[in-house]
Amino acid sequence: MENTTRTWVFPKLDTRQFVLLAMLMALHMVLSRLTVGTNVLQVSFAFVTMSLIAKWYGPLWSMLIAAILDVIGATIINPGAFFLGFTFTAMISALIYSLAYFKHDKTSWWRVSVAVGLVLLIANIGLNSIWLVMMYNTAHDWPSFLAFITPRVIKNLIMFPIQVGISYFLLNNQVISHTTKKIFS
Repeated sequence: MENTTRTWVFPKLDTRQFVLLAMLMALHMVLSRLTVGTNVLQVSFAFVTMSLIAKWYGPLWSMLIAAILDVIGATIINPGAFFLGFTFTAMISALIYSLAYFKHDKTSWWRVSVAVGLVLLIANIGLNSIWLVMMYNTAHDWPSFLAFITPRVIKNLIMFPIQVGISYFLLNNQVISHTTKKIFS
């Protein structure tokens, strides 16, 4: 049984861990801006960097970094698009990824599928749809919500196997395993 008592603390970062975190944050900002779609329905591969941050830095660091990245992205990179609900969604996604990946050397298909499924269902479909209805629709009723959620459900059903495949390959890659041992041991 693994020791989980150190999961809910901010571990000190040495220089290599801090530099790697800064590089992952920069890569996340680039990947989150390389999107396809509209403001309401976007496809991005920023989950790749958040999965790595969650695997290496744990829940508290991941949620803090997700919040920072969301605020920077919405205020500096894309001014005028800030909404606190999306920051909350980013933090929830980071928490889910962290609980699934942190302190696991080998990440199973099952673990990756559950984590990605929960992020897609709770964050992308659920919370983000609620925030979009609140932001862009004056009629806060069920038909309006269905109009926002239907294309998001279809998009996330398509993205689910893609995200699971990419995440599984990435998290179990030999380079990632070597980096984990070299920098975080």
